[in-house]
Amino acid sequence: MGEVHLNQIDPYNFKEQEEAFKAGALSVAVLLNHKFSEPRYQYSRELDPIVGVSFTGLFDFFVHAFGVEWLRWWVEGRPQTDQGMAFKQREEEYLTGWREIVNRVVWDYCDRHSLKRPNRCTTVQPSGTKSLLTGASPGWHPPKAQRFIRRITFGKNDPVALACIDYGYNVIPSQSDKDENGNLLNNPFDDRCTEWLVEIPVAVSWADLPGADEIDINKFSAAAQMDFYMQVQKFYVRHNTSATIELRENEVESLGTRIYEAIRDDEGYISAALLSRFDALETFPRLPFEPINKETYTKMVAEALSRRDIDVFHEALSRYDLGEMMDSGPAGCDSDKCLMPETKAI
Repeated sequence: MGEVHLNQIDPYNFKEQEEAFKAGALSVAVLLNHKFSEPRYQYSRELDPIVGVSFTGLFDFFVHAFGVEWLRWWVEGRPQTDQGMAFKQREEEYLTGWREIVNRVVWDYCDRHSLKRPNRCTTVQPSGTKSLLTGASPGWHPPKAQRFIRRITFGKNDPVALACIDYGYNVIPSQSDKDENGNLLNNPFDDRCTEWLVEIPVAVSWADLPGADEIDINKFSAAAQMDFYMQVQKFYVRHNTSATIELRENEVESLGTRIYEAIRDDEGYISAALLSRFDALETFPRLPFEPINKETYTKMVAEALSRRDIDVFHEALSRYDLGEMMDSGPAGCDSDKCLMPETKAI
């Protein structure tokens, strides 16, 4: 597997795009030289060698390519208007072009090294955590909001979390730390506190585009998400596309009909996860992602800068990390699901 971070690439620099997808293709092609110690795995490889070049930050890339009008088209549900068809044509050109680069490079490598060609080379893998490293919207999905608080779970006194404090980020107790009455703790240094949440204010790369603040991403319809997902599946992906479509109750029937039609008409649909939207965010305090407005974001950034006593994060980390610590760093999973208590069998 390889991944291209499209949010880091100029939409009009086609040479840069070719180089990025070529690098992704070569990084996976070389893995076809690997010999499995398990015979059945090696046999499977010989029968059907597969590789996967993925991308993340597609939504950000297209906002930079097409502007705020593309976002307004999303708000309208991505209708089949003249403007909409023009947008879809340009989306198709980008997606098809990248797929052709990957196929050409992987197949050329295989031919030159006497390896069997994979017949599937492109995918979109789950990319939530890796996307955060460059501030990309995950995979093809829209971001949660133009600006949001990202809360990352650490153990109390974790070296990385302590470095975050020195760097100016706010730290609060996690959702699992409560008092004897079941109320959330507020003091991260309380003896009863066992885990910390580091709060990081995040803004997408296009947040300050004129008109972008007028777009409510939470209102994007399930039909619009399905339409964009199918663009990716049809014109780039030859494996499967990691997809989560968020919907409200009144959209269940229409989305079900659209999925049925995609299967019936052999459009390339394979699968997608469906997730109910929660509009009352205040019902779930200290979420991993919490949308905020520009004023709150600006205030949080200013407060972090005022608290910061060291300008280089690595130097802050070196104060606490004395070497390889296997149990340091963020929690392996801090999604909404992982924060829910396990149901015990009776």
